[in-house]
Amino acid sequence: MPFYWWRRFRTHKSLPYRSPLIDKIKNGDFDYSPYFQQAEWELHWMKDEQKEFIQNYQGNDPKQDRLYMDIELRARKRYNKLIEDAFKDENEKLTRITDEFCKNFKINKEDFKNLVSKFGGSLEKLYIHCQNNY
Repeated sequence: MPFYWWRRFRTHKSLPYRSPLIDKIKNGDFDYSPYFQQAEWELHWMKDEQKEFIQNYQGNDPKQDRLYMDIELRARKRYNKLIEDAFKDENEKLTRITDEFCKNFKINKEDFKNLVSKFGGSLEKLYIHCQNNY
């Protein structure tokens, strides 16, 4: 497994590939990616760290100090990596959801995409709907 230095939190433990779809849904395997929120936290923590730096600064202009700029560079790099991971994670989850539902209920991918675009409930409700209708 590659080393992800920019992540501060553990990732979600997905169920094995052969687990039933409903169990994966209940486990949160297809939930919204946490990396979006973590990226926002990075910016928040950056501002806190910069405020603390300004309060403890001994020179003339803290915003021109290299250490002040380094705080932002580190945080922005982490933020960019997390956003990149978030979009990648979301794309993979959407692909897996489509594949799993189509395989499980033998639905055409285009029909499933049309169903999802009109459906207004949770994944669990979508599962129940597909179970009753397909």
